[in-house]
Amino acid sequence: MYSWDWEKIMDTLHNDITIVDKNGVIVYINGALEEVYSVSKHYLLGKTVDDMEKGRIFFPSAAKAVFRSGKKETLIQESGTGNKVFVTATPFYDEAGELMYVVCCANDITELLQLREHLQTVEKEMETVKEELDKLRNTQSLTDIPWSSQCMVKVENTIRKVAEIDVSVLLTGESGVGKTTFARQLHHQSSRKGKPFVEINCGSIPESLLESELFGFEPGAFSGASQKGKKGLVEQAEKGTLFLDEIGELPMKLQVKLLTLIQEKTFYRVGGTTPKKVDFRLVAATNVDLLEKVERGEFRQDLYFRLIVFPINIPPLRERSADILRMLLSFLDRFNQLYDRGLVLHQRAIDKLLAYRWPGNVRELEHMVQRLVLTVDDSVITVDDLPESIVVKTQTPLPEQANRTLPETLREVERMLLQQAYQDCKSTTEMAKVLGISQPSVVRKLKQYKSLFESE
Repeated sequence: MYSWDWEKIMDTLHNDITIVDKNGVIVYINGALEEVYSVSKHYLLGKTVDDMEKGRIFFPSAAKAVFRSGKKETLIQESGTGNKVFVTATPFYDEAGELMYVVCCANDITELLQLREHLQTVEKEMETVKEELDKLRNTQSLTDIPWSSQCMVKVENTIRKVAEIDVSVLLTGESGVGKTTFARQLHHQSSRKGKPFVEINCGSIPESLLESELFGFEPGAFSGASQKGKKGLVEQAEKGTLFLDEIGELPMKLQVKLLTLIQEKTFYRVGGTTPKKVDFRLVAATNVDLLEKVERGEFRQDLYFRLIVFPINIPPLRERSADILRMLLSFLDRFNQLYDRGLVLHQRAIDKLLAYRWPGNVRELEHMVQRLVLTVDDSVITVDDLPESIVVKTQTPLPEQANRTLPETLREVERMLLQQAYQDCKSTTEMAKVLGISQPSVVRKLKQYKSLFESE
C-alpha cells in the first residue's frame, strides 16, 4: 500500500483548487492559485470568502453562489490583478445531507479572452477590407475598360439600359470574356448599388455543399453543422444583387429550388421548416448553350425561360480584334505600374498577339501580359518572349514552292491570308482593318479570288 502525499499532488495541478468549509472559510489552496491571484496561499488560508470579495482578491465568489443555491455553480471571476478566471464550484455533503465543503476549480482565461477579442477585431478589419475592395470593384466605370469595337459599345449601352430595370439578366459568352465584370457594372449602375453584390460560382462548389452555401442552414441541420446555423448567400444578397456564375452547372435538385426562389422570393434553409422572404435581383451567367441543355434534359425549361427575360451576349475577343491592342496596352501599363517595371512591346510581338485568336479571351490576354511583365528581363518584349502556343498558332504556313515562281508563291500566300480574314471577319470593313489595306482593296481582291473560294 502506497502512502500518497495528496497535497503535493494537488500542487502539481495547473488548475487553481480552493476548498471552502460550510462557514465560508478557506481551508485549502493549491500552489496554482498564487499564479492566478498573485497572493500567497499562506495569507489566504483561514480567510473567508467574504474577506476575499471585500478585498477584491477575487469576485464574485463562486462558493457563495453554491451556499445560496445548494448546487454546482459556474461563473467568471475577476481577480485583483484584472485577470478573468473561469470557476466551477462543487458542493460536498455528509451522510446526513448537510453541506460540509465547497471545492472550487479555476482556470485563468485572460489570454483566451484577449485572443478572442483580437480575432473579433481581425474579422472586423477583414470585413472592412472586403467592403472596400467591393467598393473599388463596383465603382469601376465601364469607360475604364479599354474597348472600341462597335459590338462592345452595343453591349455597354444595353447594360446601362437594363440596369435601370429591376429584372433578371442572363449574361452569355465564352469563358474569360468578362461576364463577372459586366455583372458588377450592372449592379453598380442599378438602384441597388449601395447594397451587397453576392457572387457564387455554381460549378466550383461540390453539389453536397452548394445548397447550404446558397440557402444556409439551421442549427444542427446535418452532421458537423454549426450549432448557431448559418446565413446563406441568398440572405446575404438582401436588397442587393445575387450573381450566379456558371448557372448551367447547377444540379437539377437545386434548379427546382432556384425556380421557386425566383418566382416567389421565398426559400427554406437546410433543415428549416419556416419559409424566409428575400428581396434581391438575380443576374446569372453561363458559357454553355442552355437551350441545348434543355433539349438534352439537363436543364429545366421553366427555369430557362425565367432566366432569359433579358439575355445579353458578350462576344469573344477574336470577334472584336479592334479591342485587342487597346486591352494589350492597358494591361501592360497596369502591370508595369503594379510591379514597378517599364516594359514595352516590340512591333513584331504586337503583330503576333494581334494575329492570335485568344481562345481564353480577355482572361487569357490579361494573365499572359502579367506573366510577361514578371518574367521578361529586358526592357522590350520580343517574339521570343511570347508563349510558344501563341507563336506556333500565329505562324502562316507557306505553300509548297516546288515548280512555283516567286509571283505565284506570293499570290498563294495572299490568297491564304485573304481566306483566313474572310472566315474570321463579319464584314469587308473588318477585313480591311485586320489585313491593313483599304476596304475597296478587300472587295477587289475578293472578286479576284472568288473562283478559288468557290472551288473549296
